[in-house]
This record gives sequence, C-alpha cells and structure tokens, in this order.
Amino acid sequence: MFFQRVQKSLLLSVICGFQMNAWAQTVTLPVVDFPPYIMISESDNSISGMDIRVVEAAFKEVGIQTTFEKKPWHSIIQNMQAGKVLGTVTCSRRPERAPFMYFSDELSATSRAVISRVELDTHAIETIYDLADYQIISVEGWDMEQQLRSLSIPHQLAQNITQGLNSVVSGQTDLFYVSDYPALYQARILGIHKSLKVTNIVSEPLVPLHVCFSKHYPESRELLQEFNKGLQIIKRNGTYQTIRDEYL
Repeated sequence: MFFQRVQKSLLLSVICGFQMNAWAQTVTLPVVDFPPYIMISESDNSISGMDIRVVEAAFKEVGIQTTFEKKPWHSIIQNMQAGKVLGTVTCSRRPERAPFMYFSDELSATSRAVISRVELDTHAIETIYDLADYQIISVEGWDMEQQLRSLSIPHQLAQNITQGLNSVVSGQTDLFYVSDYPALYQARILGIHKSLKVTNIVSEPLVPLHVCFSKHYPESRELLQEFNKGLQIIKRNGTYQTIRDEYL
C-alpha cells in the first residue's frame, strides 16, 4: 500500500512537471507595422507598441515568453494557412479567415475611416458605398482593402500606411481607407498631419482586434486558451489599462 502511494505520488509529480515544462517555452509571432498597436523601428527593426506589450504581459502571466519578428502580411497569412507559424497580433475576424484561424478574446479595437487632404469636400461620405465616387487607396490584404474588394469598389493598393498617406498628400488619390488611429499616428511621425483630415464612416462599427492563431499549428488551441487566461488576469489586475493609457 505504501509503495502504491509512492508510485502515485511520483506519477503525479511527473505529470505536473511535464505540464509545467510544456508551457515553459517561448512563442514567436510575426507581425507588421501598425502603430501605435505595433511599432517597428526602421533603424534596428525593434518591435514595440500597445498590443505588443499587452500580448507579452498576458503570456508572461501563464509562464510563456514571447518574441516578435517583422514579416510581410501576405507571408504571415500564407504561413498560418499552412500551419508554419503560430499566429499574429492585432488582426480582425473575417469569414474567410475562420477556416484556418482561431481568434483570441478582444485585444483592442479600431475604427474604419478615410484620410483625405483638408481641402477635399467629404461631407457626403456616410457609408462605404459612397467611396466609389472618389479615387481610393487601401493597404493590400488588410481588412478594409478586402472589404472594398468584396463590394467591387475600385481602388488602388498601398503596401503600407506611409505609402497610402503619401498618395493622398501628393494628390495621386483622394481617400485612404484605413484604421483611423494608426494612420493619424503615422501622419504625425511623417510631419504631414496638418494637411490631412479624418472622416469617420458612421455606418461602420468598431473593428475588434485579436491575437489570431493558426488552426494547423501544433498546440495552437491550447496556447490560445493560455493567452486568454493571461489576458483576463492583466485586465483584472490593472496591467492592461495601464499599458493602454500610455498610448491612447
């Protein structure tokens, strides 16, 4: 009887130790520049930002370390479809992504808007369908560009926020359809914010943003659950709001 208890105790220790070791790991998430949620330094490619810090803090609460690496958006999506990467930070829920992505609890949110030159009359813009009357540009592959494509609204493609803003400032296009806060943040960095204005599309709701996990990556469902657990902890203990207050 004594030996059976010892054996059970040892077995339990092994199991517990295995579970702890299973999560004593580092996960790597590829990301794109999306300030202030994700900010990638041009000088040294260092990665910071509001959502980056939230993800780091949430995973840390459950014993998981995180690293981030800069990758093109199309590469991230393709590798998630193939199960070659765990996931990415600050992405929206879309029907075409559901077959290969899990979505975390809400990480943050953004608003859809159009950026234009100050002198352009945009008072008639109320819905996304009104954008068809203008020359539009949007970041290729992002949520808003896919929305334009699905509605067959003609538009040009930008590779990043900076390119879209410069297209508007130079007069090559009328409107940049984009998330408002990241575009304004980047415009200030570029020193062109005084020549631009934001027109919110009132019919478009806030867009929740998530950590998206590849369904085809090993242990992704378990890591999703661990992240959600850590996210709830930092929302309860105030860490989440403290981080956001530094950026918003």
